[in-house]
Amino acid sequence: MGVDIDPDLVIKAQHLLALRSSRMRPSSAAGEPIVDYFPMSAVLRNPHIPASAPSPSSCPRVNFIAADWVVSTDPAIAGPYDFILALNVIKWIHLEHLDAGVATFFQRCNASLATGGYLVIELQTWDSYQKAVLPNAAPHFAANLAKLKYRPETSFPELLRDQGFNLCATSAQLRRQINIYRKA
Repeated sequence: MGVDIDPDLVIKAQHLLALRSSRMRPSSAAGEPIVDYFPMSAVLRNPHIPASAPSPSSCPRVNFIAADWVVSTDPAIAGPYDFILALNVIKWIHLEHLDAGVATFFQRCNASLATGGYLVIELQTWDSYQKAVLPNAAPHFAANLAKLKYRPETSFPELLRDQGFNLCATSAQLRRQINIYRKA
């Protein structure tokens, strides 16, 4: 399940999934499906396989929904999930929904993950928050930034621990740190 607040990004994700599905060899008794089996030229000359088409048993079905996951009550996005990827989104959730919103996000992650599931977070630094506050992009972000008490580098690890997440791995080699937490 892919959830994004931006309907245009959801449509792009659906198109990319359809393109990827169109390049997969159909499953057979002889073997597993192979991605990139059909050349791109064949896919471009012929229609894509719809993203909603039944997937081979070895490939889980993927759905995309446009929703604000912090406040949505849509039962279709409730889980349980084995993985939740929160890449380059926490800052925007925090600026839009303040400290309570980011705490709610972590609570929803906990409630939506299966026991032993993983939460993968790309942490944006506080200086990236300050750079994101542009007067013509989202004028309320400047006022919201001044209200924030939680800081990603210091507050988020504690918030995640309080929700029952254990840090399993971290990546310091990337430009932005990625942390992998496991639900207890």
